[in-house]
Amino acid sequence: MSTWTTERVLAELDSLDSSSVSDDVVQIATEDYRLLIFPPRWISPTFPVAQVTWSSISSSFDAVFREVVQILMERGLDEVHWWVTAASSPEGLESMLQARSGELTDSVQILAKELVAGVHRNLADGEITIKLVCDEETVRASTLVETRGWGRGAFEEAALSDRLDEVKSQLEMGSGFQLVTLIEGEPAATAHCALHGEVARLYGAVTLPEFRNRGCYRALLSERLRRAQESGAMIAVTRARPTTSGPLLVRAGFTLHGEERCYRLSAT
Repeated sequence: MSTWTTERVLAELDSLDSSSVSDDVVQIATEDYRLLIFPPRWISPTFPVAQVTWSSISSSFDAVFREVVQILMERGLDEVHWWVTAASSPEGLESMLQARSGELTDSVQILAKELVAGVHRNLADGEITIKLVCDEETVRASTLVETRGWGRGAFEEAALSDRLDEVKSQLEMGSGFQLVTLIEGEPAATAHCALHGEVARLYGAVTLPEFRNRGCYRALLSERLRRAQESGAMIAVTRARPTTSGPLLVRAGFTLHGEERCYRLSAT
């Protein structure tokens, strides 16, 4: 019988979330909540600036909400996106957010798959080339995909240099990696994997519209699982949207361990 219960999967994912916050992300953590404020390089139509990613409120929700609003107003921000997870409390938090005119903006599934040696093979076909992001060329290629694919603002040269340093440091420490696919020499898709002990967290997969339905996502998934298993990971966990990558991951053998929903609330 597997020791990877839903409780353990969720605990490991939360640990990864809290330990892998980039240095340029403002993190405000209290006993009641964790508020993250992301820099411009992260922002896109599907990734907002201010997010409460964890909350377990033992005092008054109204008082905590006012505290979060005050922080946002001091930074010139007018809204917050509040995630409801298995760890969220008090009971009825989702109803409290809805009562404050919270608008449901996102919903994800928590999926996981145990890794078995020798099972995961490279599924890239003849037209797809997979590269490890490790130098200026591959950083530029992956950044191009992320910028266009997520609708982010263009990276400046200084930011690209910082990203290259970040990539090299991650590879040296063995804390994760990023892959990029090329089709006929053109950047087509990219995806990330964070490593923490026995756990690999898959995230950040995106394919440019003109290259969709050509096997990029499946190839990146199989290669990330292979590399993660070879690095010592026993299980892969990820968040997936039920209308996009979710069904693909279930077909690849991932199992459902929960759902999370996000609500947008005005801070004015």
